[in-house]
Amino acid sequence: MAAGRTYDVVALPVPIAYDTWGDHDRDGMIYALAENEAELRRIAESWPVPFPDPIHEPDRLPEPHRLVRPLVLRAQVGERVVVRFRNELPRRAGIHVQGVRYDVHTADGGAVGRNPDSAAEPDGGRRTYEWVCDAEGVFFFHDLADLRGGEEGSQAHGLFGALVVEPEGAAWTDPVTGAPLVDGLYADVHPPGEDKSFREYVVFMQDETDNHNPVPPPHPVYVCERPRPHTHSVAAGGERLKPVLWPEDHGGDDGDHGDDGEPGDHGEPEHDSMMLISYRTEPMGWRALAYEQMLDAGEIDPVRDQIVGEEQHHSSWLFGDPATPVLRAYRGDRSRIRLVHAGVKETHVFHLHLHQWRAVPANAESPIVDSITISPQQAFSFETIGEDEPGDKQAGSVQRATGDAIFHCHLYPHFHSGMWGIWRVFDVLQDGSGRYPDGTPIEALQPLPSNPEPPPPPTPGKPGFPAFMPGEFPQKSPRPPRTPHMPDGMGREPTELERAAFCEDPQPGEAFTKVTPKDVDPPVRRYHFVVMEGKITYFRSRGDGHGTSWHDHRGVFFVLKEEVDAAGGVEDFRRQLEDGTREIQPITIRAGKGEVLELTLTNALPTGCREETAFDAVLPFQPECGLHVHLVKFDPLVADGASVGWNYLSGTATADQGPEDHARYNSWIYRWYCDEEFGAVFFHDHLLANERQRHGLFGCMVAEPKGAVWVDPHDHGREVHNATQAVVKLPDGSAFREQVLGVADFVPLFEHGPGEEGVPINPPAFPGAFDDQGVMAVDYRCEPLHERPGDPANWFSSKVHGDPGTPVLRGYPGERIRIRLYQGSHEEQHSFGMHGMRWRAWRDDPDSPLRDQQTIGISEAFNFHVDETFGPGDYLWSLASIDDTWLGCWGLFRLHDSRQDDLPPLPGAFEDEPLPPYDPAKARRYHVRAVAREIRYSDQRTDPYGLVYVVEGAPEDEPLVLRCRVGEWVEVTLANELGGAPPATPFDPPLPAKDDPADRETSARVSMHPSLLRYDVRVSDGSWIGQNEDGTVRPEESKTYRWYADVPGVMLLQDRADVRTHRHRGLVGALVVEPSDVTPYDPATGRERWVGEQAILRGPSGGPVHELVLVLQDGLRQYHDGDETQPVRDLEDEPEDSGQKAVNYRSAHLLPMRPSLADPEPGTPLLECAPGDEVRLHLVAAADRPRNHSFHIHEQTWPMEEHLDEPRVGALGGLTTGSLRTLSFTAGEPGDYAYRTGVLRWALSEGLWGIIRVRPR
Repeated sequence: MAAGRTYDVVALPVPIAYDTWGDHDRDGMIYALAENEAELRRIAESWPVPFPDPIHEPDRLPEPHRLVRPLVLRAQVGERVVVRFRNELPRRAGIHVQGVRYDVHTADGGAVGRNPDSAAEPDGGRRTYEWVCDAEGVFFFHDLADLRGGEEGSQAHGLFGALVVEPEGAAWTDPVTGAPLVDGLYADVHPPGEDKSFREYVVFMQDETDNHNPVPPPHPVYVCERPRPHTHSVAAGGERLKPVLWPEDHGGDDGDHGDDGEPGDHGEPEHDSMMLISYRTEPMGWRALAYEQMLDAGEIDPVRDQIVGEEQHHSSWLFGDPATPVLRAYRGDRSRIRLVHAGVKETHVFHLHLHQWRAVPANAESPIVDSITISPQQAFSFETIGEDEPGDKQAGSVQRATGDAIFHCHLYPHFHSGMWGIWRVFDVLQDGSGRYPDGTPIEALQPLPSNPEPPPPPTPGKPGFPAFMPGEFPQKSPRPPRTPHMPDGMGREPTELERAAFCEDPQPGEAFTKVTPKDVDPPVRRYHFVVMEGKITYFRSRGDGHGTSWHDHRGVFFVLKEEVDAAGGVEDFRRQLEDGTREIQPITIRAGKGEVLELTLTNALPTGCREETAFDAVLPFQPECGLHVHLVKFDPLVADGASVGWNYLSGTATADQGPEDHARYNSWIYRWYCDEEFGAVFFHDHLLANERQRHGLFGCMVAEPKGAVWVDPHDHGREVHNATQAVVKLPDGSAFREQVLGVADFVPLFEHGPGEEGVPINPPAFPGAFDDQGVMAVDYRCEPLHERPGDPANWFSSKVHGDPGTPVLRGYPGERIRIRLYQGSHEEQHSFGMHGMRWRAWRDDPDSPLRDQQTIGISEAFNFHVDETFGPGDYLWSLASIDDTWLGCWGLFRLHDSRQDDLPPLPGAFEDEPLPPYDPAKARRYHVRAVAREIRYSDQRTDPYGLVYVVEGAPEDEPLVLRCRVGEWVEVTLANELGGAPPATPFDPPLPAKDDPADRETSARVSMHPSLLRYDVRVSDGSWIGQNEDGTVRPEESKTYRWYADVPGVMLLQDRADVRTHRHRGLVGALVVEPSDVTPYDPATGRERWVGEQAILRGPSGGPVHELVLVLQDGLRQYHDGDETQPVRDLEDEPEDSGQKAVNYRSAHLLPMRPSLADPEPGTPLLECAPGDEVRLHLVAAADRPRNHSFHIHEQTWPMEEHLDEPRVGALGGLTTGSLRTLSFTAGEPGDYAYRTGVLRWALSEGLWGIIRVRPR
């Protein structure tokens, strides 16, 4: 019996104060230790009713309480945790945990299938749960008795927590007092023996949480009639113009704040849901109001401290520290962050400034990242990289920096709404006697006992961060000082305290932290950027000159100064963009591993008030612009390109900041050290990101191999300085072609016809709003399918429509290719996919899985090393979700079959054969028919317009699943038996823009496109791409495809003849490539069978394996009882959420107000096995829409990556169009184990769940 640890836990109704501005959830529910129950009940009893008006009664507002926090329990590896649970809520509740072993009959926290319900009764009901902790990590828990995803559900109100399993033998203490710790978000963890202690921070991300504040967070809106002072003089009329904080169509005005009822009662108006970090938020809108109040009170200088708002949203100098978490460490402290997604809908992107970590902890072959996609109910642990990586994980990163590092959701509307916090790294000892500049006491912070020496105490000459900085609270963040080697006139002179805090011999772009290692003198590469505004044309139709164009007439971008000078200056550069004689792409620069980049940024943005457009609110004047970079090493105090916490404001000024600041800070230098071959490195402005990034203000630095040289693909003798395409030559004589792709969404474009005034494409509800808007693009380009009219089967054909205006990479078979993918803006997740090409998931690990798809969110960057030989032809790349593809995010990789005069070949061109010879004796043949047939998703819902693939021997109610062995050719003959083009219907799920479902042209042709297999892309791609042959099948005809299966795994099969219609109507399936010595058998009959969603695999080695293929679908349109006039209503109004969901043509719908998994026959695939059986579950995301999915199996874990043994996780996320994953595990004790989505709003209610039933032997 494992050692035990017991916790007494209670579920309580407790109002949750999110911040100090009145945002709160009066119906909060939390898990807490029973020892804290009395104090928590006092909070509920003293909660003000009616709730005070935050504008007129701010002193009566309740403040966040230290005990109102997500519950974090800790245990050691190998321990048995006993949770004695008492439910004091007026509803049933339980605790369902991931990542540990337990008995599903007694400890699942709810009801699944035939299992008894293990939730507790309301108003005092009790349950005891036992969990066995086998693996270190962080594991989410929540209430399985209430799976509602809306405001009625318990999870959205806070009923969740996490179990952290620490190393065996570890102890944990309070970081402030050093005393033993029972629970809490933050701990100092002390492993036994020689292992070093580490700081531990548990961070929860939440979304869709209720806000019962009688006043919504303000949304400042300005006008240009009498703008704010742009030159430090009072505006005409002798008074400042105040913004309207509550525009009329966003919740009322300054007078009534949009309050439609008594404050605090249930007649309060509904407000937007909140984005939280660990029950806390710090919205920009409230800080905007505080700024106006300070101005009115004369507390700040209206000249020195003038701001638009966002450029100081994160400043503690102006507002004090946020209500959100402020993590604390000393530089060099070993640190682990345990990140948990406790939300119910959104997939977020967590980003941490300054620091980096390995994608898999302690695995030196996994990529180095500083942003990560996380979906509902996922949880990650990561260790920030330190000096001696991978052994040393530390605060302050490799360069041991001090200062404030912000962490936040990088989806800008979420960031704006308050989803951010700070990691503060001190350089001197904090014993509790110090104070921040606003007078707030600095809590003590115990030094880690395993550190070689404690931090030095503060002294009058070296008081430490932030005490050495000049400034008096409240004020706009101070500007950084100059250092001795900077150009004359740049920056102000340092104070004596600042000078004493300088690092040794600071170089331009660093001051307090040396960004390079000691005794290293790296080469310096210099770039000079100009940030400016101009017209960016994203699409221009080809033809007779009477077409349309899509453009952003207020595009904002970085460009090299040498390019501006060559154009004749800023105004000439703008004029050339306007008249179409110049085109630009996102700035793309390069550096080699081991180099320092010294970047000068000059601000040439237009000054004065910017009038509103359909997308943008009035910008009263031009605030500063910064240069914030990911992954590389820098000094966060002077080169973060931001104004975070008590840091300086490290941005460039315009004349709107006054003549003195303009003269000193119109240009600023940033110093970056490329200590690794990162590949794509994202950078952007961080001071007005919500405004500027949508307009294109981002770029990429590619950290190339050491000693590399990058040249023009058409002239290998000419080096390039700013180019999205390049040939990169390496010191060993080899080379590769490189394509950099920068993804954008929320792009504010206008459509122009000849002589027409521009019409906004998909504008928001009002200028400056944060709802879904604009279009998607790649490298400032799009090729909308709407503008390629006719049969959808022809949309991607260059023979019919010409090549797209999006990037087309050209090369030859046998050459190596590097794809650098990053996302520059703004709020959506995307799915990058390639036809016919593939790469290793980890570029440095040849054993990592092959991929041809990658989920990406804003600020993430990926590097795909395409090193295999692929034959001649046109290879489609795309953002594969239909919203993105429809709006033009696709292009080509063209491999020529002979040498072209304008394209010098690289070493390796034409040397290897791309495919083994076709061997009929090793071919597995299938004859598949595409037919129109009603699909019955449940007893109540069908799709009368369904389209399916049919193969002999497969069950009729399943999607097509084929199998083969490694080393075989798969020969599929596809017959088109649709009987004509499917009818258009006004009820099909809508697309974001330029779409009318009732007026769509659909295709009568069909096709079958495979992922990950090897084949001749010209004839067997199952599509019509570029200059390739037509791979689609016309009515009443058939076509044969040949694919070579060289690696085991699961592959997506899908129609590409009509990407807008056929996929969401059902033309999807899968191919499973089995090991070469395995044979599949029908689980029901025991006979050999090579088709169907389930199989039992038998081979000469090992026991049988139970295999289940799950094809996840979304964006469907189901109809009540098959009635074509009664479509099922969408639960959300966002296009990315429209349509219904299913798994394998089946939906296990839950009752919206009483969702329960207590259905022994839900209708979705049911896998039956016995204890100890090996199970292999293949996930195939045949999704249509971009909303990401997550996936969880009760009481089961699997390796975080398929080719590893550990760490183990209990949930997957980031599943979207084209995602493929294989989960392998051993069946547990008898019982029903749910597999399901973690997205409670509304994927679970829509039926994405099923059961694995383990029967007694």
